[in-house]
Amino acid sequence: MASHEADKVQEVIHVETRRSFGKFVFSEEVAERGAAIQDEERNLTISQAVRRCWKSVMFSSVAFGAAMMFGYDSIANTASLSMPSFLFYFGTVTPDGAYLPSIWTSLWSAMSSLAQAMGAFSAGFLMDQFGRTYVGSGLSALTIAGTAVQFVAKGRGVLLAGKMINGFGVGAAMAVGVTYASEIAPVKLRAPIQQGVVLFTVSMFAVALGVVRAFVPKLDESAFRTVFALQWAVGGLATLLFLLVPESPNYLVQKQRFGAAQKSLGRIFGADTATPRLALLVKTIQEEQVNANMQSGSYLDCFKSTDRRRTLTILFIYTAINVAGAAFLTQNILILVTAGLPAIHVFDIGIGGFALAIIIVLGSWALAGKFRRHNAFLFGCIVNLLLMVVIGALYYAPGQSGLWASAVLMNLLITLQTGIIQAMGWPIAAEISSYRLRGKSLSLATISQAITAWITSFVVPYMFNVDSGNLGIRTGFVWAGCSIFLVLGAWHLVPDTTNLTAEEIDHLYTSGVKPRDFQKALRERRPEGEM
Repeated sequence: MASHEADKVQEVIHVETRRSFGKFVFSEEVAERGAAIQDEERNLTISQAVRRCWKSVMFSSVAFGAAMMFGYDSIANTASLSMPSFLFYFGTVTPDGAYLPSIWTSLWSAMSSLAQAMGAFSAGFLMDQFGRTYVGSGLSALTIAGTAVQFVAKGRGVLLAGKMINGFGVGAAMAVGVTYASEIAPVKLRAPIQQGVVLFTVSMFAVALGVVRAFVPKLDESAFRTVFALQWAVGGLATLLFLLVPESPNYLVQKQRFGAAQKSLGRIFGADTATPRLALLVKTIQEEQVNANMQSGSYLDCFKSTDRRRTLTILFIYTAINVAGAAFLTQNILILVTAGLPAIHVFDIGIGGFALAIIIVLGSWALAGKFRRHNAFLFGCIVNLLLMVVIGALYYAPGQSGLWASAVLMNLLITLQTGIIQAMGWPIAAEISSYRLRGKSLSLATISQAITAWITSFVVPYMFNVDSGNLGIRTGFVWAGCSIFLVLGAWHLVPDTTNLTAEEIDHLYTSGVKPRDFQKALRERRPEGEM
């Protein structure tokens, strides 16, 4: 089958049998046409690029579907713990009220994140072996089963099992979706599409929190079970979306299915440009293979030679919001309700915060080109440091004024973390991974995000809960200290990849250019006016 498909594009690519993966010999002229198309698209405005490559945006909806699952699960998994109906059903009731034991609060929050890491790790193997589409669909379908277990759970342990099954599917589907979108997006739309992933995630944060808030007054168990049941809708949508898109051309080329890759590129970008795009893709993957002096990529290869620098940067970016204190902020409802603020008002503030985050992400699209993503990422880390100090200090404010102020600031900081650190950082992470290792690099990114979320989600309740550390909002001081490392890492590790092609990023890393000097080095290489 592979040889038959290869014959269809014989005028462009020939496969020699000296290596099991194949050494590609192709027409340099056709590959240059592909590079010219890429350069032309790079100089388009975002709106022009969307009109020209609208199918690429449409097919990237698989990543948006995965983001919706991730967003809803993240909030349903944590905010539901603050629902009175949940507290009375799964909590410990005392004469002073109901509360959740720290161990179960930690397990329900943290083990879901650990399962996400396990899912993302498995996805790295599965999507490189069987492709992006069927693997993504199957893993999304797994969340439907996990939701069913949560919906019928009567005991704490069964509920934990359901959360872990669901988390496994969410983490795996997220890794596949982000990888797929990064592989089919043209240069100009890579960042907006990755920011779209953040937008859909934050939008589902707001939707899920609104759903939870609507059921807060209801005290019977149907309240929190309805919150769980709505996960069936987002899981089913993602399952369907993965089945409707063409397979990743990157995956097909690495499997030597060149005819199928050309058809896929034709569906995504149009048949008239499929051949030169295919030649350029093969050339880029071949050069990565030659530079790595190996036939295929593994997880271990992500930490060899220049790929190690890329991988460490990707891991840093994906773990940034967890190091910045996301687990502390996402449990702000439970923290503030425990401290004495009315639950309904805390939920209202949270919904407003997520709405503001949506506006910030949309604003980042409108202001694209006005600022560098690296600078915005660094700015977000600095602001996070300062606001965490302020939140911790508000503990000492008299009366409830400090709690109200901290409620506003904590939700504002959620907005800044998602709208700046995450929305600016994730596109960079998707761009700096090599084609050869992209699937595994972004799986590692999802794994690192999930593991750090697991650790921080497990530890945070022991910091603020009344039956353990009892720090309350003083926990902000801990994350202010962690943010110092974020600022240093953002300065030294994170490059500015704005408008850089995969080939240019490859060259900069193999040449040993410092990440903060990427744009300066490219200005010296490119003709004037091309940046």
